[in-house]
Amino acid sequence: MFKLAVFSKTWPIGASPGGMERHAATLYHALAATGHEIHVFTVPSDRKPHLDIHEGNLHVYFAANDHGSVNCSLAFEILNTINANGAFDNVHTQSVSLLHWRADMLPNVAVTWHGIWYEIMHSKLFEEHVLNSQDVLRRPVGELQEAMPRLIDEIRDKGHPLLYEAFSKISKRYADVYLLVAGSGPWGKRYAELGPNVKVLGALKPSELSEFYNAFDVFVNPILRPQELDLTLIEAMHCGKPVLTPNYPSIVRIVVVNESFGYTFSPNVESFVEALKSVIRDGSEVLQRKGIACREYALSMFTASKMASAYERFFLCMKDARFCQYPLPTDC
Repeated sequence: MFKLAVFSKTWPIGASPGGMERHAATLYHALAATGHEIHVFTVPSDRKPHLDIHEGNLHVYFAANDHGSVNCSLAFEILNTINANGAFDNVHTQSVSLLHWRADMLPNVAVTWHGIWYEIMHSKLFEEHVLNSQDVLRRPVGELQEAMPRLIDEIRDKGHPLLYEAFSKISKRYADVYLLVAGSGPWGKRYAELGPNVKVLGALKPSELSEFYNAFDVFVNPILRPQELDLTLIEAMHCGKPVLTPNYPSIVRIVVVNESFGYTFSPNVESFVEALKSVIRDGSEVLQRKGIACREYALSMFTASKMASAYERFFLCMKDARFCQYPLPTDC
């Protein structure tokens, strides 16, 4: 068993936590359930005051500054007090939750990067934005810097402009196709322009997600922001639903690894519309078959216990080199 200190940007509190928060909560609850002592230094996702959480081996300390971010000075005070009663075996920081000059003060620090920039820089979307400029290869680096704000403006909407345009074309040709939109934001009123075949549900509580995923035939994620591992796709697959999503490398390499799990498209309206047409042509029988394949794959690849086991092995390897050998006699 190990004693682990964790620096996480936020902890899920409230109706609609993000994927990063849910990932953190799932991971550290699972590690604590196996007997490891977990201490998390973070802030609540709703940015409101909350009492610290102490549930068995899991301890969550809310150490926020005036801006709602992690107060590293306060977190370190708490960490040093706990460390005095028994040293931490490892320190885990998610992305840039722990500043580098603070990390230098601690032994056995592990950093896992939960970000999108590497893939954005290599995505087809980024290439399209930059190559639209004439003679781009002859222009200075400043041209690249000018292209970045345009890219950011588009990805902020998580693909809503793309979905709006694609479904507006589909609904004109297929009157019996319906769209359910989960989430809150300014696009709710725009979707209302598409008529009665579109229903905007607003932000959903975690307890409502299962009912939502089981209310449709195919899950569409039009996001223009490349993800390392998109939780919504995995959740839909766990519920036995095929998925339709952009063909970013991380998605087709890890999640939608072949066409038996759903459909992929290039991040543009024309490709999106053709993918939607494929869904409609395939019909309910094919979609159900794909959904069964999705569920089987998701259960074999993406579970809390598998994720916790991988992290556990990683942290044990940092503590004891014997655990760095693969496979061990005890491995299944």
